[in-house]
Amino acid sequence: MSARTDRLATVLRVRTIQEEQRRGDLARAAAAQGRAAEAAAEAAARYGARDVCGVGVPLDTATFLATRQAETRRADGVSAAAGEHALAEGETERSRALLAEARTRTSGLERVLERAAEERRLELLAADQAVAEESGRARKGEGER
Repeated sequence: MSARTDRLATVLRVRTIQEEQRRGDLARAAAAQGRAAEAAAEAAARYGARDVCGVGVPLDTATFLATRQAETRRADGVSAAAGEHALAEGETERSRALLAEARTRTSGLERVLERAAEERRLELLAADQAVAEESGRARKGEGER
């Protein structure tokens, strides 16, 4: 192998490692997205299962304020969980895009190395052919004497 292909092979190994890291990042992001989706669903279920005093039921001020505060906390929980889920989805998409970019760089470099290997193979075949032709001419010259 030439020094150029050695360097390219080294870069390919590095790019392959980077691609594997991106694949791991995507797996972690997808897992976080799944956890965030579950948390959002649980928060929505808790909010849906709330105990609300019926309309027209007389309430004292303390009960009303406590109920209102509990409702606000539940609603804030749903909002926060939905926000976390949206962030996790964004991170998953970002990781997916980075993985696609890493795959593209790796495959491009693989093609360059394949072309270099094919060029080297063709050079060796041409050299073998030249040796065979030279050998054939030498034998032919010996036969004429």
